[in-house]
Amino acid sequence: MSMAAILRRTLRLLVVSALYYSGVLPLWFWLRRRLARGQVLVLGFHRVLPEQEFRQSCSLEGILLTETTFAEMLAYLKPRFTFLTLEEFLALRAGNGKTSRAACLLTFDDGWRDNYLTAYPWLKKLGVPSTIFLVTGMVNSSETFWVERLHEVWRDKIRREEIRGFLASDLVAPQNGDFEGIIEYLKHMPAERREPILQRVIPARAVAEQKETIDSILTWEQVRAMRNDGVDFGSHTHTHPLLTYENDEAIERELRVAKQVLEERLAQPARAFAYPNGTWDARVREHVKRTGYECAFTTERGWSHPDEDSYSIRRVLLHEGAVTGLGGRFSPAMLLWTLVVRA
Repeated sequence: MSMAAILRRTLRLLVVSALYYSGVLPLWFWLRRRLARGQVLVLGFHRVLPEQEFRQSCSLEGILLTETTFAEMLAYLKPRFTFLTLEEFLALRAGNGKTSRAACLLTFDDGWRDNYLTAYPWLKKLGVPSTIFLVTGMVNSSETFWVERLHEVWRDKIRREEIRGFLASDLVAPQNGDFEGIIEYLKHMPAERREPILQRVIPARAVAEQKETIDSILTWEQVRAMRNDGVDFGSHTHTHPLLTYENDEAIERELRVAKQVLEERLAQPARAFAYPNGTWDARVREHVKRTGYECAFTTERGWSHPDEDSYSIRRVLLHEGAVTGLGGRFSPAMLLWTLVVRA
């Protein structure tokens, strides 16, 4: 993080702390919950890791939470919200249910193995239901997502320069060689164009080297164990492309195959979908609806209102930097700021 970014974050934390300890932010949050009137706060997560694994993971910081932060945040939210199952959420949207308190739906994207190993024990302990959106083609895979594989290679200085050199030949690629800029560049293209690039810059792993790592994905055995204990599952496509960059045939295949795999593996309807990266448009929305999903979740900030479109449901995405303070510990002040001001 640059010095300018550190200064901006420090200033923001000081302002947020002043609003919190003056009572303004807690009052604002109380009013927001009281005036929700059928709205639901949908929270979006990706990964929850023990502190050491948090530091070792190849995932980008924007999708990571430490176990301690997650547990403290759940304990803070539990007495303030009624947590919903996916079925209860859909019933509430349809006008067939009600809650006496503000309602919250907890969701996870992708299907990381730490959802089972780290997050799930805390959810079970506190009695909090959740919904996980699976990339069905990755479940049981010995590989992880391409972003993590590329980041692993990027940590090697020699390989990093090779990647920069390779991309320098493409005038559209980010010329400053910034890693997150390269990730965004590679994300925003059809998968059939990205794959040859990845094959050039990420060395193929020998079968013997493919083993469980910090960045591994769920197995079907773990999925079924959670499903049998009340965790809900939805679709996040079959291979996780950004659908707006794909042609109609590819979109239809991603949605249909994912739905079919989920229903065959779990013996229940796949009712909900989450757009990869939150990226969607009217064309993608229509494909999702036509495939038979009852709703779809975006990453657009805000609380979900039952009168809004069922295929563009808002969520508030949370990660370590959004809910921790100056000392690096969970900060109720930062959480409230994220939920009532930034949302």
